[in-house]
Amino acid sequence: MPKQRATRKNQIFVVIVLFVLVSSGCLGSTNQGSKSSDSKLIVPEWNIGDWWMYTFTTPEFGDVTTRLVVTETEADSNSSYMLGITNQLESHRHALLNFNPFLGRITHSNLSVYENGIPQPVFSFPLEEGNSWTFDLFGFSEWNANVLLISGGVSYITAVHSEGGTLEYEYDDSLRFLSKFVWTNSDNVIKMEMRWSGEKGVDYEGDAFFVRAFDFKNEIYEGNDGETYDSTFLNNGHPTDGNFDHLYIYLDVEIAGSAASHGSFSIKDHRGISPKVETWNAGTSEKGSISVIPSQSGEYSLTVTCTGANSIIHVIVVGGLERSWNL
Repeated sequence: MPKQRATRKNQIFVVIVLFVLVSSGCLGSTNQGSKSSDSKLIVPEWNIGDWWMYTFTTPEFGDVTTRLVVTETEADSNSSYMLGITNQLESHRHALLNFNPFLGRITHSNLSVYENGIPQPVFSFPLEEGNSWTFDLFGFSEWNANVLLISGGVSYITAVHSEGGTLEYEYDDSLRFLSKFVWTNSDNVIKMEMRWSGEKGVDYEGDAFFVRAFDFKNEIYEGNDGETYDSTFLNNGHPTDGNFDHLYIYLDVEIAGSAASHGSFSIKDHRGISPKVETWNAGTSEKGSISVIPSQSGEYSLTVTCTGANSIIHVIVVGGLERSWNL
């Protein structure tokens, strides 16, 4: 009997030890820190072909619904993904207006987006209530971000800037990405709204695009009673990646209705060739048109006329390196 009693005690002791080990994760049955919890959301892992459908809304183009796709996953020093878009025109619009920061390189470690070649922590994983940090975006330095709430696997974040306005966005752990991103500027105008449309998937098959852009011109010309504006810029290609594939031109035009009002635009390369010429009569309205022309190294000249007291011509010119994938 004493021998049986001792054996039973040993069995009970082994069971208790096993329970403690399993509970603490020592046997590997749980992987503490590898999964999001109700109070902490960790950075997700993406694979090539993962995709999400979003509706983008901007003052310039209204509502556009398109798909973002993971096109590459790089194991370089920064360990980044490449995120493309399945609408080629939207890739051109982003190159010109830079309204969608979630295109191009995004870091593995934090889903940081790039601005001026520097990763910006729009997120700060792990996301926990009360966390705060800063980042640069949309040309403004030091947005002040805070996690307001985490509920149901969704992190609600705001970022404020005295000149840039407010960013309100939501990271959804079930999506492994954003469900909402809204930029309201300091004049209370919504400059960009990005909302998940309810569709997502894996193993996307088809084309995707991204344009790495460099700004040359961004000017607004107002009615000048016939004066001609001439300006030049030097196209030496991308600072690090060589000659551009194309130049992309954005024109937003409103010509007054008076009889004498008119406008014109031309761009010439160093050989004197004009690949883009436009003229507008009184009462003309041309909102957000985009043109793509070949890129030639060297000096370019722009000529703009804009007559009529209420006439406005907005011109943006960027050089771009266009990438495409067929997955």
